[in-house]
Amino acid sequence: MNIHRQAEKIPSWIWHPEREGRRRIVLERSFVLQEAERIEMKLACTGEVEIMLNGAPVGRVAEHARHTSAFFKVEGLPDRLEPGAYTIRLEIRNTVSMPMHPINMHLHDRSVGCIAYISGSEGLWLATDETWSAGDSPAEVVCVWGEEPFGDLDGAPGWFIAGGYGDIATEPIHGVNVMSVNGMVADSDQDGAFLLQGTTTGPILLGEVKARNERHIFYHLLKQGEWKERRTQQRQLDLSRVPQLLLELPQELNVRFWVENRGDTEIGLLWNGAESLQELLHYDGCMTEWLTVPAGSAVATNPQGMRYVRMYVSGDCGAPFQAEIRLEAAGVALNQVGQLQVDQPLMRRIYDVSVHTSRVCHQIGLWDGIKRDRLNWAYDIYLAAKTEYSLWDDYSVLKRSLRELGRTPYGYWMNNLPSYTLWWLSSIWEYYFETGDRAFVLELREELLRHIAWVRANADAGTGVFMPEAEGTYSFIEWSPMAESESWACLNAIYSMTKSQMQQLAGDIPELGIQWGEPRAELDESRFIGSSYALLTSVIGIKSGYVGKEHARRFLLGYRLRDPLTPLSAYWLAECYSEHGMHERAWEVIATVWGTMLDAGATTFWEGVRLTPSSDIHHALTTYTAYSSYRMSLCHSWSSTPVVWIAKYVLGIRALSPGYERIAFEPHAIGGLTAASGVIPSPRGPISVEWRLEKDGRMIKSARIRGAELAGRLG
Repeated sequence: MNIHRQAEKIPSWIWHPEREGRRRIVLERSFVLQEAERIEMKLACTGEVEIMLNGAPVGRVAEHARHTSAFFKVEGLPDRLEPGAYTIRLEIRNTVSMPMHPINMHLHDRSVGCIAYISGSEGLWLATDETWSAGDSPAEVVCVWGEEPFGDLDGAPGWFIAGGYGDIATEPIHGVNVMSVNGMVADSDQDGAFLLQGTTTGPILLGEVKARNERHIFYHLLKQGEWKERRTQQRQLDLSRVPQLLLELPQELNVRFWVENRGDTEIGLLWNGAESLQELLHYDGCMTEWLTVPAGSAVATNPQGMRYVRMYVSGDCGAPFQAEIRLEAAGVALNQVGQLQVDQPLMRRIYDVSVHTSRVCHQIGLWDGIKRDRLNWAYDIYLAAKTEYSLWDDYSVLKRSLRELGRTPYGYWMNNLPSYTLWWLSSIWEYYFETGDRAFVLELREELLRHIAWVRANADAGTGVFMPEAEGTYSFIEWSPMAESESWACLNAIYSMTKSQMQQLAGDIPELGIQWGEPRAELDESRFIGSSYALLTSVIGIKSGYVGKEHARRFLLGYRLRDPLTPLSAYWLAECYSEHGMHERAWEVIATVWGTMLDAGATTFWEGVRLTPSSDIHHALTTYTAYSSYRMSLCHSWSSTPVVWIAKYVLGIRALSPGYERIAFEPHAIGGLTAASGVIPSPRGPISVEWRLEKDGRMIKSARIRGAELAGRLG
């Protein structure tokens, strides 16, 4: 795996510390050349920019939405700079900032910014960062490369793939299957590259993409608008005679590809990327992009989540072409600590695909998925984080995602949803419980107190009822349809669970100064248990304790899986079964729901699932709320949770106190297993577990941490 850590620093978006309070600013940086160099400057900005070199104007970039999403070369710089001292000065005027919406209000101070770099032929590298001057103060970093709302910019050097945190790596994709090839020859080599050779039948004529004329609240909204326009243009063309190639990746990945034009003339590449073949054929918003590759040059695409890619090669009519295509997977390089060895093939497959789903969602943030929304979503992160503690030994991506969401100002719900603020608070408690990391929690003290204060301001101090919206008003809980009365009850159950966790956090870390003493709201069991209720309504009622043990057990014994269903609610159901000692029923849920996805060819686990067979399972997922056809993600980090259940109930390791100070070791022979072994990460060190059943049914088990028996820590 190649981690891109160049000596040169990737530029950041910078501005004056007062942000939108300064719409006219000057960014300045001095440098000294020891020898003559040829230089080039590229820049993107939310305003118009006048570029000065040693006091002389050398270029200008107009204020335009397009200039926030791509680097533009500054024309007018001298071809050659002699040795000496220089000052580059950017005089900026911003009249239209990046739009903010309650859904991305945690990005509220990223509405203005400038990013640039100067490179030289002899090693000069000057990138925007906090060493630049912003007039009366040092410049301040608005966000790092790749973060929202700006995302990945077009026209960047290929090594920028590392991202602003420098931890994204790429590796070649092997085992790519050529599903079809027409009008050319595609030869592959051992490195996973394809050499394309043929004769172009003429140019592919595409119109302007208007999406770039508008600023968007986050990067992937821009991309989705572009894709839909390009797709419409594509469908108006007859591409039957154009040389084309259809590739199937061995699994869904966050993919970029390099195109090296080895021919003598410029070529164009129109390509589509998709998670399913049905999406590739039918989705109006299917990834559709255009790439121009001059003769003798190599160009890389920005990475996108896909499993299938179709390419059309264009150029002058009758011109021969020769191009190499190299596909790479991009993501944060993680060390997998969690392991599982079982002789149950389905459980093993579910574990492995869950691991892959979690891994590929680790990017500049802990994304909900790699296809669509690259904003941090609080509930997705809450569930995805559960998998973190069962697999990885590095929580850097998780922590920066939690930090970013924590920046949401007072008076706003995270992602504009009351439940999401509650799930963020729960995420902080679970992070502390699993890791024992007091320092990180204390770092977020201000954010915790701010969000708790806003939540409490929307609760009745006398009754303990959480009422950000009037009863009878729908509040989003999950994608499966839910009645307004159910969503209100669920919101209050989540509120009760969150408040309990914050009270525990206050007791463990009194320095936080958390005070939350309102009573628990009185909610009748009937608000959660009913034959027509959504599954999540019942399981949240059980998890929160509003449904008593007797009614919970009665519901669990009588429930049968049915559509509509999401892996989110299925995971909670499996947890409820195991917490009530029904481990075989829990495994039946996981085997059925996640097995259904595997039977449909899944290589990552999905945002939603349909148990009813369909010839186009991807399109069938549109029965859920909020998304139109093919919008549901087939790679979703919240669906990697089977590893959590397996670690807790098959391998049998659970923390009983924060930081694994006390540990439960209670494995179960589930799903016909007679033996199992594996590893679970812990802040005390990896815990190695092994058990087997003797012929008489007795379980022989052992668990070790850093080479020592666990006996002293067992609860």
